[in-house]
Amino acid sequence: AGGLAGMANWLVALPQDVLKSRLQTDVEGKYRGVLDVLRELLRKEKPTALFRGIGPAMIRAFPANAATFTGVELARNAVQDL
Repeated sequence: AGGLAGMANWLVALPQDVLKSRLQTDVEGKYRGVLDVLRELLRKEKPTALFRGIGPAMIRAFPANAATFTGVELARNAVQDL
């Protein structure tokens, strides 16, 4: 459950993360804000550019979130047994 939830999270969050990363890493003053980044991305590239990096994000998301979910459940059970 945790692994699939993590994958779903990245499907929703990746476009915003791409925009944020471009805003943070480009030359200061190039963009006026996130909407400016979006306009430039859509004008110069395809909308699929919003999902650049989806493969590695999905490969990482499943095991990382599954492990987190398992850890939370183990900790919750340990605390309940006190």
